[in-house]
Amino acid sequence: MSLYGVFERMSVLGVLASSSIIFSAAYTIFMFNRIAFGGTYSPYFIKYVTDVNKREFAILFILVIFTVLFGLYPAPILDGLHYSVSSLIYNSNIY
Repeated sequence: MSLYGVFERMSVLGVLASSSIIFSAAYTIFMFNRIAFGGTYSPYFIKYVTDVNKREFAILFILVIFTVLFGLYPAPILDGLHYSVSSLIYNSNIY
């Protein structure tokens, strides 16, 4: 939602902010691979780490579906928070 606000004000800054998120995620994955498995193409990773089984895949798939749905359409969550947030804003005595 903060990126959406940045895109409304300055689209160039929004593109830079979005690309920084993508680059930081890629760098984090790269560094975790080097730290945990001893390098980019470690034989330990290929030999001892197996793919996920069906149960793990089902759990991960459900979490990914909810993440994408609420990322694209957050209204069900935000509508539930609207009343309590607006009551906090309008009923506070601090100005």
